[in-house]
Amino acid sequence: MKKFKFKINESLYEVSINEIDKNVAEIEVNGTPFTVEIEKHEKSGTTASKKPAGKVTPITTPTRIIAAESIKSPLPGIIIKVLVQPGQSVKRGSVLLTMESMKMENNILAEEDTIVKTVRVQPGQSVLQDDILVDFVGSEVAVTPTTAPAPAPKPTPAPVVETPPAAAKPVQKSNSASTIKSPLPGSVFKVLVSVGQTVNSGDSLLILESMKMENNILAEKSGTVKTIYVQPGQTVMQDDELIDLE
Repeated sequence: MKKFKFKINESLYEVSINEIDKNVAEIEVNGTPFTVEIEKHEKSGTTASKKPAGKVTPITTPTRIIAAESIKSPLPGIIIKVLVQPGQSVKRGSVLLTMESMKMENNILAEEDTIVKTVRVQPGQSVLQDDILVDFVGSEVAVTPTTAPAPAPKPTPAPVVETPPAAAKPVQKSNSASTIKSPLPGSVFKVLVSVGQTVNSGDSLLILESMKMENNILAEKSGTVKTIYVQPGQTVMQDDELIDLE
């Protein structure tokens, strides 16, 4: 593998050449894979000769595009807090803003390292599903010329099979207990309370990761944690029981 660094318009790009097969090369630009075609130039009126050893075959300058990215709202809700501003650099997994939806506080996360270009929302604003929340600065990347043949499809990786967590033992419920259920499918990221703990209405009980968001599951009333049905890493479906309060 060969690695290069290019600085274009004050932006740094890391390019890795993974494999070259005849006139097709597999490269990565800032971690994003691309397939590019190497075009050989031959002078008119002359017979093409074999490539001398030690010389690099010239390639045409590829077409460049500006790939702009944005984050859209995965579901309707209200913006609670905006944590970034235009021009700010963010890392993958950084919290961009917090929105309230379905009685949950949802952290909207950056999907990659990038720079914020435009923030389209503000605290207190209502948004609908697929509304654009944040725009990022587009990155200039090389693409195969439009006249080039389509690259061979890459093999589809085998699906990862997750081992389901052990089922929790059935617990006898009290008539006075109030059950907090999962509002949507996801994976339990962190449990923030323990059995016997006293919580107030609006306190975060656990964090549920769903649709690329970290969702804070909140207590709907004040009470004491009686039963916790889930554990970190466990996959849950909509309406699965999470916690009992009494």
